[in-house]
Amino acid sequence: MVAESPNGLIYAQSQYLDALTDHWDALIINDYETIMPIPWKIKAGIKYAYTPPFIQQLGFIGAPINLKLESVIKRIYSTYRYGSILLNTGNSMAAKITRATAKSNLLLNLDQPFQTIKKLFRKDHLQNVSKALKAGLIYTEQISIDKAVLYYEAINGAKTPNINRVHYHKMIDYCNKTLQTNYPCFTRAVVNQEGDLLSTALFLRDNKRIYNIMNSTSNEGRIAESNHLLFHQIIQEFSEQQLILDFEGSSIPGIKHFYEGFGCSEEVYYLWHYNKLPFPLSIIP
Repeated sequence: MVAESPNGLIYAQSQYLDALTDHWDALIINDYETIMPIPWKIKAGIKYAYTPPFIQQLGFIGAPINLKLESVIKRIYSTYRYGSILLNTGNSMAAKITRATAKSNLLLNLDQPFQTIKKLFRKDHLQNVSKALKAGLIYTEQISIDKAVLYYEAINGAKTPNINRVHYHKMIDYCNKTLQTNYPCFTRAVVNQEGDLLSTALFLRDNKRIYNIMNSTSNEGRIAESNHLLFHQIIQEFSEQQLILDFEGSSIPGIKHFYEGFGCSEEVYYLWHYNKLPFPLSIIP
């Protein structure tokens, strides 16, 4: 049912959850009319909900359950006394009840001719693409999943200490397995004329979206504007398809500003964090 639901994204596919989480349960309402995957861990005998790396939105998927929402939320509190749960863009009512924090995601509709989409690009982005092309940078598919993930780790690992080597290898294993299924994982890169990597991206794809899971650029690539060329080309490659490019947004202003330059629109999702543990554990943030 995840694939058929408008707010059922790739993160809620059982294959993805199996690969990327320590454990997960599914809350099922009214004979699968609505489901809610909940990743969890246990610490000091306490079962708690958590947000795994590379999973942006879960929450309630399927038919709205507004009339039963408060009782369902109480059930979650009784099972997972502490935790963080990522609610999807269709869960505004649940976000209001739980006082969840709104977070920004950025999307670009690819169901248009490239020249139409290109009109939405900021002027400086177009100038930077021209700069990259004049420098002879090359857009390529010739980069393995392993190399793209490890390149991302090398450049961004220190900035994301919550993501460790185990998480990266879980993603590598998932992607290599999905190459033989209907849920493809693919890579793109930009290199210089000597073949040195400047920018890489790892994407996932389902029947709705292309997901920008890991995007990284070296210092040399920033100077050469290689990431501008990478996204210019990925948008051109997949234009006129019934897909949305999901940039996955960012709370980092510089990254958000970069993605916004491609003319994308904002989507709001939510982080629901709570603590229903008894005192003194209830004072844990």
